[in-house]
Amino acid sequence: MRKLSRQRKLNNRELVAHLATKGVTFNTISQGQAITFLDKNNYYYKLASFRKNFKKKNEKYVDLDFSYLQDLASIDMKIRNILLNIAVNVEHFIKVELSRQINNNPSEDGYRILVDFKRSEYGKYYEITKKKFKQSRYQSAMYEKRKHDYPYWALLEHMDYGCLIKFVTFYYDKYKPKSLKKACELGDNARHIRNACAHNSVLLINVFKNTEKLPNVNAAVSTIAKQADILKYKNYKKVNDLISLFVLAKAYCSPAVLGYQKQHIKDFLTRCKRNQASYSHNPELTKMMVIFKRIVDIL
Repeated sequence: MRKLSRQRKLNNRELVAHLATKGVTFNTISQGQAITFLDKNNYYYKLASFRKNFKKKNEKYVDLDFSYLQDLASIDMKIRNILLNIAVNVEHFIKVELSRQINNNPSEDGYRILVDFKRSEYGKYYEITKKKFKQSRYQSAMYEKRKHDYPYWALLEHMDYGCLIKFVTFYYDKYKPKSLKKACELGDNARHIRNACAHNSVLLINVFKNTEKLPNVNAAVSTIAKQADILKYKNYKKVNDLISLFVLAKAYCSPAVLGYQKQHIKDFLTRCKRNQASYSHNPELTKMMVIFKRIVDIL
């Protein structure tokens, strides 16, 4: 069997020197300061990933200073924190609406719905959630009290976002409440961006790669994309998921929470303008920020 060749591991000094050979400049900070930054603040694999937003000429990056990588890493962290906060709020308010629907449904006693969910095509999600409930570090007393007969409201506390959307979909298919339609249709899209943010995955790269496009998108996404005048970008996965998350936020979050989120987004957009002149020549980065602002303005 042919042995695969491996890249030689480089230390941070060597990695910075490697960036310099690829055309990355150090006009704002020195290479020594860049090494210290990698030692103390970030790691190369994540920081260097933002170089994908810059063009190459003769195998060297064009107009890419190390300080741009630092700035984009900071912006990416901030937008991840904002979007994760929005996603967590969306998750909470979807649970609020689902609970309202079940509690006001005379056909449900709060227990039978879980029995049906367990026996449905989504049964594995029930089992996963039950196991998490059983192994819960802080709610073992709740489990011991209810382990032989679960009400939906106890298990709901232990559902991760993926299981929640499956439970919402199951309930929607059964009773068709209009208020849960958007959660059912767009919940999985929002889950992708939520998980990326929760796991600190880089967002601001490969946004407009043709390999990162969906063949179809939900009608609600198309409607918002048209209103925001970004219809030609709606099939890109990250744009699709971003629109879906904001549609869900508007549909389910309380006015007070929406106001809180809006202020954080406003502060973020102000922060993005700090070094706007540095990226004005970069069409990919400019396009990202324009699209984000247009989605926010509409919603």
